Amino acid sequence: MEESLKEVVERTAKAVEDKKHLSEMESMKLTITHNLDRNLVKYKEVESEVRQVDQKLAAFQQHVEEAQKEREKMLDERKGIFRSSKRMKVELEALENKWAEYEAKAEIAEKEEKTVEAEWERMKDLIIFKNLLSKFYSNCVLSKTPI
Repeated sequence: MEESLKEVVERTAKAVEDKKHLSEMESMKLTITHNLDRNLVKYKEVESEVRQVDQKLAAFQQHVEEAQKEREKMLDERKGIFRSSKRMKVELEALENKWAEYEAKAEIAEKEEKTVEAEWERMKDLIIFKNLLSKFYSNCVLSKTPI
């Protein structure tokens, strides 16, 4: 009986210890479950934030691509302006090389214009004089006045 009592005490002590261990395990399980639930919430929040960042990145990427296209257009325009300027510079240099010749021709043309103008004035005077003589002669003939 003593053995039996000793055995009962040992079994009771073991049962209490097992119960205490089970209680500790349940507490640990609750803590882990709670931590797991918190991590799941955090995970979903971060996942949502990642999606938002991905959307922002996609929008930024679209803006970057549009900006790159605009940049390419500007570079093409700049290249066209440069080529046009180069052609104009060559034309200007050619014009400057012949400038003295053009000035000489313009001076000759101006002198010729003055000469033609002077000749035209003389011709007008001659025509006016001829018309006056003609009128005078006609008046003399009509009036039968000797010249």
